[in-house]
Amino acid sequence: MQDIRLICIDIDGTLLDSCHQLPPENRAAVLWAEKQGADICLMTARPPGATVSIQQALGIQGPIACFGGGLLEYQGERLCDARVPVQAAALLVQECAAKHIHLSIYRGSSWYIGCCDKWSAQESQITGLTPMCANLGDIIHTWGSHGAHKLLCMGQPAQLDCLYKALEAHQQGIQLLRSKDTYLEIMPQGADKAQAMGILCRQLGITPSQVMALGDQDVDASMLRAAGFGVAMGNSSPAAWQAAAYHTDTNDHAGVAKAIYKGFTGRLSPEWGGNN
Repeated sequence: MQDIRLICIDIDGTLLDSCHQLPPENRAAVLWAEKQGADICLMTARPPGATVSIQQALGIQGPIACFGGGLLEYQGERLCDARVPVQAAALLVQECAAKHIHLSIYRGSSWYIGCCDKWSAQESQITGLTPMCANLGDIIHTWGSHGAHKLLCMGQPAQLDCLYKALEAHQQGIQLLRSKDTYLEIMPQGADKAQAMGILCRQLGITPSQVMALGDQDVDASMLRAAGFGVAMGNSSPAAWQAAAYHTDTNDHAGVAKAIYKGFTGRLSPEWGGNN
């Protein structure tokens, strides 16, 4: 048996299938791994409410790392709480309004939008959360110096390409992540899944060599590279695939379950061969 003490699992595109459903094989494998003594941490760009609901569906308790690792909670304690600066959020409101791009602002369990549209409806369907409509500029100015956890811009790829270039020039202490062609996620500088994993390892008294990490997107690459057992999904982006030492099946074919069973029994191999 491999010495895996912690499993860090991305949610969308990894744990859930393409229809955003939890395959029963993945749930069974996670519960089995927990019985083997492993802690399970969901590592996601989602906010807490949309993460805890997946925890409950799995039937587990444990740490959660939300907003790309910027918010890490374990046993009622916040181990990491990185924020997007208020100035940067205010700039985003202006840029998105000028370019007619949807903007969602996440702060703790709150999700703010300027108005309901097809993008917010799509995100509600995926996460199961309901946003609050508000004047985003006014909301931001009530926060003082304690900013948002994440901002999500949704629009056509060409629109987001233009926005990316505009924001890159401002250097506002943020990082820009394309999680889909139509999604641009703005995180605090330094918020990172690998960093959250490291903090959690120290809390649990283990080393990264005892961690299995599973993910599918560029935002997961640092975590996959840092973990002793970094596993990329069969549907991974090129960056995630290259960062991982191991590979598994796609999220539509219970790749998480296959990786967990193979990892714990010492049969995890660098390349996924389809039906092996």
